[in-house]
Amino acid sequence: MRLTSIILVCVLAMGAGTAASVRAGDGARSSHGAARVSDSLALSVTRLAADSLVARARPMPRGGRAWRSAIQAPHYQTDRDVGAASIGEGLLAAYAVTRDARYLRAAVAAGDFLLGVAEPVAGGLRWPDWADPDGRRSTTHFTSFDDGAAGISDFLWRLSRVAHQPRFRTAALRGIRWLVAQARGPSCPDVACSWRWTDDPDWRVAYYGVGMGQAGVVMTLDTFADRTGNQTYRAYARAGAARLRGVTEGGTKPLPRGSESSTLETGFLSGSAGAAYMFLDRYVRDGDPADLAAARALLAWVNDRALPHPSGGLRWPVADDDGSSASGYELGVAGVAWVNVRAARMTGDPSYLDVARRAGTWLRHVRLTDGAWRELGETESPLHVGLDSGAAGIGWVLEDLARAGLDASANREAARAALAGLNAAVARDGLGAFWYENRTGGRPRLRAEPSWHWGSAGIAAFAAGLAGWSGRGPGGQIAP
Repeated sequence: MRLTSIILVCVLAMGAGTAASVRAGDGARSSHGAARVSDSLALSVTRLAADSLVARARPMPRGGRAWRSAIQAPHYQTDRDVGAASIGEGLLAAYAVTRDARYLRAAVAAGDFLLGVAEPVAGGLRWPDWADPDGRRSTTHFTSFDDGAAGISDFLWRLSRVAHQPRFRTAALRGIRWLVAQARGPSCPDVACSWRWTDDPDWRVAYYGVGMGQAGVVMTLDTFADRTGNQTYRAYARAGAARLRGVTEGGTKPLPRGSESSTLETGFLSGSAGAAYMFLDRYVRDGDPADLAAARALLAWVNDRALPHPSGGLRWPVADDDGSSASGYELGVAGVAWVNVRAARMTGDPSYLDVARRAGTWLRHVRLTDGAWRELGETESPLHVGLDSGAAGIGWVLEDLARAGLDASANREAARAALAGLNAAVARDGLGAFWYENRTGGRPRLRAEPSWHWGSAGIAAFAAGLAGWSGRGPGGQIAP
């Protein structure tokens, strides 16, 4: 269940080729001849993080292994935010650059845990939000990429390809079957479809964004259409995008967070930047001018809200009702920069590169001397380590800016500083290395968080990216 980033920001505010081929992304590859950072340091941090995950995995009664979430303690989550699917993705990234069989075995164990707790429903599979070693499990089953079937199915498919074990592919397709069955609407799938966050009949909220909502479902269905050639998935993806074009009036109005919230966010997770990326992704596949127009209009709304900074950089308010400027990927400036780089690549419009370059300028300006970033930039706030709001995600984006030729030397140095800072922040216990998820007021908090968004799995992926792995964005979605 993905509520943590929203809760953190709210608390702080109150206190202060073909589509299929370009999305393969299952191995380690680099299109750049020279090493971008010291390979030894990048590989060392990758191993530190992956070794920690191997050591902290717990055997589960229905098979496989799982990890206790520090953020959502005391549970053993299933999802792509803080759960086994997210940790498995980090282990696959580590395996891609090290070929250490222990990491692949641990990823397979994560997959077997997910198969063991999956619930068959009408020919498909759904997953409880969490399933604990004592047999207790959540009765909530999410649809979204970060929280439920969309993201879990995506991980299982990729695991099947890397491990060459067909049972994971079968489970992935059954997860997508359940996801398709959750589509709603009187004209679905011929015209427009929508998805609620969960199948609980008493919980009727629908979110619209990439992480928690419908935009992420659309991207997942498109990805599975690429993988399988199944045009039913494509039809539902098109219908989901049509629904979001309706919500935003073709992109001329910003994306609200969801059916029960009129908040207008700028960022990647639940905001118009993420929605613009989804529409660009759709345009690459279908060439529908309506998708391109929606993407451009939404990103224009985001970029029009940029706030110039004396450093020459740009920052953004988190939302129309929150004027704070977050530094991180999911809610903040790093995510907006990443989408603008992708928009330039997909459209050929160089104006997006200038926005991304100036976002990088602000991120470098607010970087602390130890390679960390405050969650809220220049405002006193927690210092996170992970991909969601912290050094790993921001470093990842700055490296991507460097690869795009934007202030390459300065951005690459800042990405290296983030890696070095994470290496220096390692703590140790009887199981080996770990990180605290954040430092708040100088005190470390949330010990040994394992996940992609907040902990060791995401740090492994960031470091593996610097060592040559590619194919995913910081949010976990496939990124050409």
